[in-house]
Amino acid sequence: MAMRLSGLSSGIDTENVVAELMKAQRTKTTKLENKITKLEWTQDKWKTLNTKIYSFYTGALSKMRFQGNYSTKQVTSSDNSKIEVKADSSVSTGNHSVQVKSVASSQYITGGIIEKDTKGKAITTGTKLSDLGFDPNEGTTIKIEAGTKKVSLEVGSSTTVGDFLNTCKNAGLSATYDTSQKRFFIGSKESGVANSFTMSTSSSEAVKERNEIRDLVGYGSMTTAQKTSVNQLLNSYANTTLTAGDRSVIEGKLLEFTYDETKDKIKQSYMADPDNITAATDSEKLRLEAELEDGQTLDPKVLEAAVKAKLTQEAEQESVSQFEAWKADPNAADNEYTNTATVMKNKLTNYITDNGTVTTNNNNLSSLKLSTLTAGTDADGNFVINNESPVSISQPKDAQIIFNGANITSSSNTIEANGLTFTVKGVTGDDKVNLNVTNNKQAVYDMVKNFVKGYNDILKELNDSYYASSAKGYEPLTDEEKEAMTDTQIEKWEEKIKTSLLRRDDNAYSVMSMMTSTMNQPVEVDGKKYSLSSFGIGTYSYQEKGLLHISGDTEDPLVSYEEDKLMKALSENPNAVTKVLSKLTEDLYGRMSKEMKSSSLNSALTFYNDKEIKNSLTDYQKRLKIMENKLNDTENKYYKQFSAMESAMSRMNSQSSSLAAMLGNA
Repeated sequence: MAMRLSGLSSGIDTENVVAELMKAQRTKTTKLENKITKLEWTQDKWKTLNTKIYSFYTGALSKMRFQGNYSTKQVTSSDNSKIEVKADSSVSTGNHSVQVKSVASSQYITGGIIEKDTKGKAITTGTKLSDLGFDPNEGTTIKIEAGTKKVSLEVGSSTTVGDFLNTCKNAGLSATYDTSQKRFFIGSKESGVANSFTMSTSSSEAVKERNEIRDLVGYGSMTTAQKTSVNQLLNSYANTTLTAGDRSVIEGKLLEFTYDETKDKIKQSYMADPDNITAATDSEKLRLEAELEDGQTLDPKVLEAAVKAKLTQEAEQESVSQFEAWKADPNAADNEYTNTATVMKNKLTNYITDNGTVTTNNNNLSSLKLSTLTAGTDADGNFVINNESPVSISQPKDAQIIFNGANITSSSNTIEANGLTFTVKGVTGDDKVNLNVTNNKQAVYDMVKNFVKGYNDILKELNDSYYASSAKGYEPLTDEEKEAMTDTQIEKWEEKIKTSLLRRDDNAYSVMSMMTSTMNQPVEVDGKKYSLSSFGIGTYSYQEKGLLHISGDTEDPLVSYEEDKLMKALSENPNAVTKVLSKLTEDLYGRMSKEMKSSSLNSALTFYNDKEIKNSLTDYQKRLKIMENKLNDTENKYYKQFSAMESAMSRMNSQSSSLAAMLGNA
């Protein structure tokens, strides 16, 4: 950049002179900046307008083109407190009767109070069922059937209240143990007999053997994934088609789960052996006393800690030694791993040779203050769930209605039949509720009115934009111009420009013309031609440029005094109204769809040339950048010229001063 001297020698205000010179140069860029601003405003205006048109297209217009939306029915009930009824378009008009015999309900049981477990502790989800009275040696299985689901829980020494609740939930039931009420609450999530549930227990030798194997592998302290793996191995082992080799592989995998348990058992046994304790004590006492200085005595706590550390180390070595010995010889004597493997093999043998005898055991659930639940019928032949004390039960019921003499049942209180949707609320007994199905003229009228409102809103905005006053002479304000105006003046100035942006816009005219010409078409129905005006829908004044009004519309002061022809037509000739309006709106929908197709000028789902505007903006911005670079070069050139002038004048002044000094001296 050239040096910028501010008239040090010439006395000229260089900055001001250059600024004035550049004003003329910046005229072209200002014009281009104005074009960009106006095009961006046009883009924003069209985006907003396009959103409104598309919303109308997918909403009110789309709804009007389907004939099914004109066939709405309404139902009046003589007792909505007992039953509410809605109708679809397929229902024939007329009077009907209905009786409500029963209301659908869900099965729900409340258990008896369990104060504490057998150890006197409060019940939590972690409480073991064995501490509530279940004997894990009985091989008990809790079975739950809920609807089409059947789940079971084999009760072992580590089975908890949480496991029981999760089993209920796996059956699709809601289940909790309320710690404040000290009861189990279990219920169906859905109403009706089909969603009822039963609960029972049974005992078998197979389950007993499985539980013993689970205890051997430390099932209670396992993760969910490990438990799943153990159960899968046990299920596979029970397969009668397995070879001896297959079973040996499964035995090995199950034994792997026992390694940690066996290791801990060896260590605990070693550390509890009196001989080992004595030997470690004597050894550590001698070692520690040898390290004492004269006059010092051995601290018993130091000795105790040293003995424990030595025993722990030796116990670890003993465990490793026994494991290596067992791996080398599976029949190694006096080896805990050998003993565990033998116990495992015996238990697995008992497990697969068990005869599978199952005996019903109904008393176990009483430990949970629950009871066996079985399905049956009462004296009147109604479905019931039989229960025993101390369980309180809410019976599952289906909703039952008698509609025009036909008996209809449902597991839900919402019943659909013959195009009617019944919502059952209360029993009527032998009393009948009278229903009257009629055509819902008001719903159709409101749909048409909503369409007309949306149509007018868009058409008015298009009219206002297309026929807007000219804004000739108005250009976007520069920063300097804005500084001389108030905010209100700036707003009015810019609004004048924005209002006229779509003046005589081809796209706006195309949409306007498409809307008005389509809705003015005649439609023939049964040999007779109809138009919107046939049903009291038409224009009021040419000055409104196509806006529609519904004669007799109480919310429209221009036509509220006129006859309500639309409502009359909906009563006397609904078929013609349906066919004419659906045909006209279908045609408009189709033309709009075609108008919104993608092209080289516009994207899909747009009514204006968005691609063209975007390309123009890009082009203008490139041109502006080039012009700004040229202006910058020109400005630098001016400063360079003034700098050269200042330098020359400075040299001249210097020479003059020197000459004057020389003459003066002479």
